[in-house]
Amino acid sequence: MIFLLEGAELDTELYELRRAGRAQSVEPRVFNLLHFLVRNHERVVSKQEIVEEIWDGRIVTEATISTCLKAARQALGDDGRTQRMIRTVHGRGFRFVGSVLQEPGASPPTPIPEGAGEAEPPEQAPNVAAVPTRKKPVIAVLPFDNLSGDLDEYFADGITEDIITNLSRFREVMVIGRTSTFRYKGQPMDLVKICEALGAAYIVEGSVRRGGNRVRITAQLIDGVSGMHVWADAYDRGMEDIFAVQDEVTRTIAARLGVSINDSGLQKSIKKNPNELDAYDCVLRARRFPALLSADVHAEARALLERAMELDPDSADAAAWLANLYLAEHRLQHNPQADPIARAETMAKRAIELDPQHAYARCWLAMVHFFRRENQAFEAEAKRAIDLNPNDPDILAYVGLYLVCMGQFERGIAYSRRAQELNPLHPGWYHFSFARYHYHHEDYREVVSRIERVGMPNFFWPQILVTAALGQLEHPDRQRSLARIYELKPDFSAIYEFTKWNTEYWDFVHLMEGLRKAGLEEEGEIPV
Repeated sequence: MIFLLEGAELDTELYELRRAGRAQSVEPRVFNLLHFLVRNHERVVSKQEIVEEIWDGRIVTEATISTCLKAARQALGDDGRTQRMIRTVHGRGFRFVGSVLQEPGASPPTPIPEGAGEAEPPEQAPNVAAVPTRKKPVIAVLPFDNLSGDLDEYFADGITEDIITNLSRFREVMVIGRTSTFRYKGQPMDLVKICEALGAAYIVEGSVRRGGNRVRITAQLIDGVSGMHVWADAYDRGMEDIFAVQDEVTRTIAARLGVSINDSGLQKSIKKNPNELDAYDCVLRARRFPALLSADVHAEARALLERAMELDPDSADAAAWLANLYLAEHRLQHNPQADPIARAETMAKRAIELDPQHAYARCWLAMVHFFRRENQAFEAEAKRAIDLNPNDPDILAYVGLYLVCMGQFERGIAYSRRAQELNPLHPGWYHFSFARYHYHHEDYREVVSRIERVGMPNFFWPQILVTAALGQLEHPDRQRSLARIYELKPDFSAIYEFTKWNTEYWDFVHLMEGLRKAGLEEEGEIPV
């Protein structure tokens, strides 16, 4: 039996623990402890059970148990502080909390002959044991084809391995390990059957071809049930620095795949009626909100996520996204209830407790600090979020926007540009940081252009920036634009909004200047 863990494989037939396809040096007792915890991952195991199983009931000291647990964590790249894989449940015992997939043993798969697509399915599908602990899409990255006779095989393999590594940073998906997918290298492949064998919902395949001093890499995402293509792209690069090319392309492909998989899952969940929704479907449907930012979608998304937490109180995804929806009550004033920042903090910390590696939970906790004007804490959590997944375009875009709002325009815009590169079909709100950037640089016409691309005519915040820009231009429509703000938000206060959004004093003065040129008569002191 092979247990597919997060970034590792526990092979009980070969008695081997592998990380990134490489066997780790693990003492037999440590291996046995890992095996015991993994196969009992659905419950907490007591110290006494561990002693009975690993030491045959002999008397051992607490220090001996602790040393064995520490070695088990280290073998997985875990530690006692983060407890990402093995969690201590004080007073009760220990639990393996990382994701787990099971598949049959380590023998190579039977080659799939030509015409296998017409063959009758086996009486028992080979992946009957492949059940993830959480309902997340499982993706298998097959070895990329080497289409260049003179291109070293290592490059095509390296592309594949890097995509597996970069995709595994997206907490919304589970990625089959290299050892499992590389068994299919060089074999005739029926992709649907491979998905069945690996328990995968999606397949990534591609090719590498070199011509002269150029390399062309293609990649495509395929639905494992229907065999239909979900996404495809090609990348042409110079070979001046082959490893830099490999890194750039694999990071970009991973980001595009992460976005495409989420979009595909959303479309499937939307087709279900409310009675069919489980916690994961609720999370997927709630994730429409950031692209739309409407009060109606916010109310629906919040209700979905609160239901998700009822269905699965241990869902880190539901807790993290619920933190974002509570934040929206404060930052956008959508459907506000009491003390949204405190509720957002509670949910973000709950998500981190459930999954310390959850990049979005770290991102939302960073926002909590931002709105409390705890700027150092904001930057620390934002860095953690990006370190956990430097390929997630939405996280990069959020961090970029909030840095811009804090007056750190050059740093913020660098993150925003990277986000746009990784997600060319991004939602309109990505343009907002650029609009703020151009306002700072007094390029007011570009501000108006960027806000048009935001595409949210019924949201008051883009209208604020357009009005300030038109005021600075002394445009004939500036007063009409100001009136539109009050149509969208009758209780609008510029001082309140700029204060809430952590605006630096000099930036505050500049924005208020534009609004006053448009006719704003709001009284009040600009906070220093």
